[in-house]
Amino acid sequence: MTIETPSYLHGLSIADKVSKLTAFIGEDLDARSAHGMQVTGGCYLLVARSPDSPVAQALRAHAARLSAMGIHVRAIFSEVDISKPAQLMAPFSMPSECRLTRDPRLLAAHEQLTLTPTCTWVGDCMRREPGKRDALERYAPDCAQTGAHASRSFESLWRATAPLHSMPPITAALAQMPDMLAAEGLPYGMRRQ
Repeated sequence: MTIETPSYLHGLSIADKVSKLTAFIGEDLDARSAHGMQVTGGCYLLVARSPDSPVAQALRAHAARLSAMGIHVRAIFSEVDISKPAQLMAPFSMPSECRLTRDPRLLAAHEQLTLTPTCTWVGDCMRREPGKRDALERYAPDCAQTGAHASRSFESLWRATAPLHSMPPITAALAQMPDMLAAEGLPYGMRRQ
């Protein structure tokens, strides 16, 4: 017997995930500020199903703060709709490097966000629909072992994925889009290797 969950519960589930992840990222940014880690630079590592995934939405909620603190994002997505220009632009305010998985076997990888070597979030695998209420979600705010594993996993996935392109912030990308399309003669975002 299949039990259907009303659609508003799916929305609440995603909104709840975004809210929790936004708070998790905010805590890291607050800790950096409190401990004088305002030094320019830093990098968050993201593996997500798409730029619309709850974890990517949570990062976008902090885009201005990430930019002010000089933190850029290296992101790997398994789904990017090239017919939607908004999905081909940097989902965050700092310049981002984004890659796309082309091998369907990589969909078994879990979504993850590494904020520091000891602060990581791990979500469900990328092939699973993000609106599922029983989706896996683990927060590791102070675990060097989880952070090291997540960083190694990210770097392995990074090597196995294809670059979308180095993505400038949204405002710069909008201005460059016609030139980029004409220069490459390829569909936007599908750059030659």
